[in-house]
Amino acid sequence: MAVSSAVDGIVRAIFAYEFDDQDTVDTNAVDAIRMGEIDDWLRAVADSGLLSNDAVRDLESAWRIDPELLVEALLDGVDEVTARRVRANRVPAAIDANAAFVG
Repeated sequence: MAVSSAVDGIVRAIFAYEFDDQDTVDTNAVDAIRMGEIDDWLRAVADSGLLSNDAVRDLESAWRIDPELLVEALLDGVDEVTARRVRANRVPAAIDANAAFVG
């Protein structure tokens, strides 16, 4: 599931403070996200009041399928070396968006 560029921009703005003025990315937070621990992040988005409940549910669905979408939002604004290092440890989406479901 894709996240619209408008929603993605709002999410990036909400989390802009997360790595601001830090020399490193919190790899423990990124690892937790990659393991599916996104509830706190969803709560932060919901509590911001900037997105509708439907948009938050869409984000939850997208992030659960591919947590790297959330990681990318958090990497917005970090230096290129840090971003490359974090991206190098990327994990594949839990479900390939192009996979066919056999029932």
